Amino acid sequence: MAFPKLRAVSLRTVIVPVVIALALLWIFARPLTAVSLFIYKISGAFLHTSYQNVQASREQAVDLIAARERAAQLELENKTLQVINTAVEAAALKTRDYQAALDFKTDFSYKTIFAQVIGRSPDSWHKQIILNKGSDDGVILGRGVLTERGIIGQVTKLALHSAIVQLIFNPDWRMGVKLARLGQYGVLNGNYPGPASLQFITVDSQVQVGDEVVTSGVCIDTDNCPYPENFPVGKVVEVRRDPNQVDLVVKVEFYEDLSGIREVFVLDHKAEVIS
Repeated sequence: MAFPKLRAVSLRTVIVPVVIALALLWIFARPLTAVSLFIYKISGAFLHTSYQNVQASREQAVDLIAARERAAQLELENKTLQVINTAVEAAALKTRDYQAALDFKTDFSYKTIFAQVIGRSPDSWHKQIILNKGSDDGVILGRGVLTERGIIGQVTKLALHSAIVQLIFNPDWRMGVKLARLGQYGVLNGNYPGPASLQFITVDSQVQVGDEVVTSGVCIDTDNCPYPENFPVGKVVEVRRDPNQVDLVVKVEFYEDLSGIREVFVLDHKAEVIS
């Protein structure tokens, strides 16, 4: 008789929780759907915004890479243009040099041999240059060398197709000159990198700043005179009296610039005048 009673209690225990669960599910069904929808919308908007941000970042990265590539291309083009411009300027300068040399050769009244500078030693930059013409080209040892601006030196060593020229900028080199306006003679001594010194100018001389200095034309051997008379050399840039010296201190600036020597003229044998 106790068995049926135990069975009835067991069924109530099972049915009541199920009914309560169904009721709760029915009660919270709509709010849970709203919450789920809200969460869905928020997460969808977040994912959409994140995607847009990633897409924008990707586009910015692509644009940045393209801009850098363009900048590199422009830099390369700029460097190429600079090289071309330098080459054009060098060609123009060479053309001007050749034109100046041609004009000088045409107007010059002495026979000369045109030559180019092909070498300079770093330890004797201001002392000598090497030319691309030698004895087989008619160059003679001891001949004077000049540009269209003025005297620059003298041939001191000679080979078949090259020659070494001692420059007047060399402190160890001296040459006889004169003041063109006064006809007064002196000895010019190089003093690179400063102006040359004109020696043996007496204190009573009327030499002035701006006076032209030219070759003297005085030679021991008249058959081998390096420079004819009155070739331009430079101009006086300083005159002063030094109480410790007997003569005036006279400084001369050469007409030719040491760094600008590229093409030169070697005076021909005996510096003969063209008839």
